[in-house]
Amino acid sequence: MRTGPHPLPIHIGMATSAWPVMSQAEGAKLAGEMAGGMEKMLRGIRKYQEHPYKPLQEPLPLVWEKGTVTVRLCKSDKPKGALIIVPSLINRSTILDLCAERSFTRWMAGQGLNVYLLDWGDVSKDRQQGNIDALVLERLVPALEFVAAEEGQPVAALGYCMGGTLLLGAAVHRKQVMNRLVMLAAPWDFHAGRQDLLNRIRFWAPATAPYVNAGRPLPVEAIQTLFASLDPVMSARKFASFDDMDQSSDTARLFIAVEDWLNDGVSLPAQVAKHCIENWFFANEPGRGQWRVGGVTVDPAAIAVPVLVVTSKKDRLVEYEQAAKLANIIPGAKILSPGCGHIGMIAGANSITDVWQPIAAFAK
Repeated sequence: MRTGPHPLPIHIGMATSAWPVMSQAEGAKLAGEMAGGMEKMLRGIRKYQEHPYKPLQEPLPLVWEKGTVTVRLCKSDKPKGALIIVPSLINRSTILDLCAERSFTRWMAGQGLNVYLLDWGDVSKDRQQGNIDALVLERLVPALEFVAAEEGQPVAALGYCMGGTLLLGAAVHRKQVMNRLVMLAAPWDFHAGRQDLLNRIRFWAPATAPYVNAGRPLPVEAIQTLFASLDPVMSARKFASFDDMDQSSDTARLFIAVEDWLNDGVSLPAQVAKHCIENWFFANEPGRGQWRVGGVTVDPAAIAVPVLVVTSKKDRLVEYEQAAKLANIIPGAKILSPGCGHIGMIAGANSITDVWQPIAAFAK
């Protein structure tokens, strides 16, 4: 039986306190709507926890490993190129090989690409991922070099969310191993847009001090609490909706697969968490042209290969303006703006036509 969503008391508590804002009603009607909605949410959570579906696929072949970082290969029957995918740090790569109903990795292989899927593993248990410089130079760069050597030529590289930011950090050191880049919902100017996440981090960051100042990993529960606070009624809405779903449908199975992924996050090493909070969000070093990796300034304007920036105005985690800034900096970069949110670009109803197909056409 599943125990998520994590942290469960936080999700329920936030929904309970914020649910009234979802209605413009007053008095007894508001109280009734709130009680009915909470009942549906709790019923949906129980259905999720008890659902028999296990979104597991046969693991892709492991082709490279260093520390906790792995690279798995999904070979194409008729390869016309190759693509390495770099996911975010705080969630596992599972979202990119989600389930039989939705696998970005396997779909891309079907389009004629040998697809290499990187997974960071349990970052907090890998000494060479103890800080951003080591993470990029001792783990990501060697993985990129391995894939290029395997293919015998530079390859396309895609970075999802903060995986894209890290990929640019690697690019200034190993431009020669990549022939094109896809920045998929990758933040760069952290002070652009409405700054909804930044404002939540300003409120949340003091709670991280006991961990990062003591050199202890920032627990995954703390990270999940941050994202839950961004939209306190999100859990209420989605689990109330799940309560109404046909539990045998593909839609229900996809919902479960996404939720299982969301609840399978990882803790961050203290220095990595500190860097993300202070250097990226607070100081906005990337957006101000001051971010350095291995002593080298990460300058997107120096990227000389074709670049596709994918960003959406419906993305609440990486706002459109925060990612679109790259398209203004990188010479000749193209921009794609689909009508789906951060996770929806990978697992949404229209993700294949609106996001996957244009990426496949660009990457080959």
